[in-house]
Amino acid sequence: MLTRPRTVQALSCLRQQQPFSCKRYMSNASNDKLPAAIKYCTDSVRQRDYEGYLCVPFYPSHLRNVQYALRAFNVELASIRENVSNPTAGKMRMQFWSDTINNIYKGNPPQQPIALAVAAALKECNLSRMWFKRIITERATNLEDHQFMTVKDMESYSENTASALLYLQLESLGIKDVNADHAISHVGKMIGISTFLRALPFHLSHKRLVLPAEITAKYNISQEDLFRHGHAEGLEDAIFEVATAANDHLLTARSMLKQVPSEAFPVLLSAVPSARFLEKLESTNFNIFDPKLLKKDWKLPLALWNSFRKHQI
Repeated sequence: MLTRPRTVQALSCLRQQQPFSCKRYMSNASNDKLPAAIKYCTDSVRQRDYEGYLCVPFYPSHLRNVQYALRAFNVELASIRENVSNPTAGKMRMQFWSDTINNIYKGNPPQQPIALAVAAALKECNLSRMWFKRIITERATNLEDHQFMTVKDMESYSENTASALLYLQLESLGIKDVNADHAISHVGKMIGISTFLRALPFHLSHKRLVLPAEITAKYNISQEDLFRHGHAEGLEDAIFEVATAANDHLLTARSMLKQVPSEAFPVLLSAVPSARFLEKLESTNFNIFDPKLLKKDWKLPLALWNSFRKHQI
């Protein structure tokens, strides 16, 4: 099993030894601003993270606004790279969010919709500041567009972004379980790697190569050919190998489902869209440019419902 920056055993001990109460983090946001903040977050998730938006209704009704706040925070951080002109501006935005999280936990959030919604979420459930900070830190390191050297580097990035979001969602449900932590770690890595594969054509159009260097070197893929022509000999083999790494994490998570509390399943449901993408990618013989991959998955809502009903991902 792949290691994590913090082992799930240590994490579980930390949770039990250092309990905290969200009552300490009461926001000073006025009640009249909160509905607008929640609507902002909901609209943001629907427009920029539609697959995540479809997963929210499977959470308990009183925790759905919490999920919109968490996912809106995540998409806001994820979009910074494409909305700034240079890495320095991006780092300034990341620092703003780092300071914002600190102020939220001090009970003094800025009058910004996502900040207000996250502050309100802390009134409903316990959420660890370290996961917010881990997402910010990891995304800040990626602003320079450095190519991953190995698949493990890609997995580490996915653990600190996609998995960290899932850990927050698991905490929102009040679940402290080692098996759930393990399964979510693998699901997050699968989602992160799959997301890089889905976005590969976009990144190539911006002269960025997200495939690990060890993989491109193994198949003698020319970066110049990729940037100039959008394709290179050996690309399908490289994508197959990276997709296999993602699928291995999915299989590991699936093998653990019987040991995971059923109450945690809304979080694991996030695996379904990426799992379906991997299946579709395989059907195209790992041609990442196949137009089929751009088509909206109209059957996803039904697939999510069936997955939730059967407790399968």
